[in-house]
Amino acid sequence: MILENSIGQALIVKSGYKPYWTFPGGVIDPHETPKEAAIRETFEEIGITVNPQKVEFVAVVNRRSDYAETYQFVFKVPLALGGLNKIVLQETEIDEYQLVTREQVRAHDRPYGQVISNWANERTGYMEQTFGEMKHA
Repeated sequence: MILENSIGQALIVKSGYKPYWTFPGGVIDPHETPKEAAIRETFEEIGITVNPQKVEFVAVVNRRSDYAETYQFVFKVPLALGGLNKIVLQETEIDEYQLVTREQVRAHDRPYGQVISNWANERTGYMEQTFGEMKHA
């Protein structure tokens, strides 16, 4: 979930098990829509309750590798003033959070996941992402 404030900064998180920064998010549980999963994962990872009426669909990314093919649904919601005061990090998964600008991301000031680069370059809609070398018949 992209949480963006009124001055164009987005909240990013650093998981202990990933070498890069990303947006809050995770796996869809059974009987859950992608939007419901994004809202739940945002609460679980950073403690912020999201108003479902303010959630906007941004993109879907087809992610392919030699091991799996997945779809990453990306949503966006405004980060209200004072929203950072409500952050409670999920101790077992999230090490830290930061606010970043598009300029910081484009300058590669830290390792970012592709979804953050897409945000920084204002890419929306359907996208495809390939990881590693794909085996072709």
